[in-house]
Parts: sequence; structure tokens; C-alpha cells
Amino acid sequence: MERSNSRILKVIVVLVLVAACVLGSYFLSKWLFTSIPIEGESMLPTIENDDVAILYKQGEYRRGDIVIFNTHKLDADGKERYYIKRIIALAGDTVQIKETDTAGEYGIYVNGELLNEDYLGEGIPSAREFEACAEIVIPEGKFYFCGDNRLNSEDSRAGLLGDTDSIVGRVIAKYAKSAGIKDLTPVKRIA
Repeated sequence: MERSNSRILKVIVVLVLVAACVLGSYFLSKWLFTSIPIEGESMLPTIENDDVAILYKQGEYRRGDIVIFNTHKLDADGKERYYIKRIIALAGDTVQIKETDTAGEYGIYVNGELLNEDYLGEGIPSAREFEACAEIVIPEGKFYFCGDNRLNSEDSRAGLLGDTDSIVGRVIAKYAKSAGIKDLTPVKRIA
């Protein structure tokens, strides 16, 4: 009888551990982390087409964070479109695109200061003359975003703003789909 009770107890312990692992995995994927395959080249060279982005879904967002968010636009298949972009400015910040001190070059100014965007690919301008704009103030609940590949990115330079409530999460790491998780590269927050 004692052996039978011992077996039943072991089975119960194993079932409780399995249930805890399943619930823990569900919690981590639902509220803390998720992974999303990337389509497109708007974040080159930081994130490439067919990379997989790992997102952290909690916390505050800062300028310089790379985020994935719902645009609330539909694609050709009728599915909602999601963008991966870098946050350039948040609610209350001012943004202006204008000529820099270097003749002929244009840059993005946030709160009056020229952004240092050393994450852009070689030869990729921060902004171009036709994107120049008067100073705007980012409204509450919105953010100004740009792709790192400024020559191939639909973003706030065209007047679009993101909704902070539509952010799925902040990219904390990425890996090449072809190489798998062994190629995991952290994506640093830029202050």
C-alpha cells in the first residue's frame, strides 16, 4: 500500500511540474516575450530581411528603441500590417528636419539637437532635402519613427506617427532565420 501511495505521489508531482512549465511558458510568451520573423529591408543594416526579432513586451519605451507596432493598415491579403522601426521621438518632444552645419546635408533634430545616428548604414543620410519640415510637437499617445535604411523606409518623415498603444514590444535580440538561435545577437538600447 505504501508503494502505491508513493507512486501516486510521484505521478502527481510530475503532473504539477509539467503544468507549471506549460503555464510558465504561456505566461512568458503571452506577457513578456515573443519572436517575430522580419520581412523587408527598412531596418538595414541593423536588422535584415528574414531575421527573427525577439521582443520584450513590458516596460517603458525610449528614444532609440527598435519596436514592432501595428499600423492599423491592411495589406493586400486583408491582414493588419506591422512595422519594425526605431523610435526617434516620443510625446512632448519636438522634431524638425533641416540642413545641418555641413552644407547640403540634412538631419533630424529632436528638441533642438541634431541626432547622432551612427547606427545608419554607410552612405545612408539621416534625411534628405525634400523631407525638410517645420518643427512639430509629438502629441500625447504618439511617437515619431524611422527605419535605419532611410532610403527604403515608410516612416514619420512622410508625416506618419505611431500610436504608443499599438506597440507590440521592444526588440532585444535578433537572429538570422537560416542560422537559427545559435546566431542570437543582442540589440542594444540607444540612449
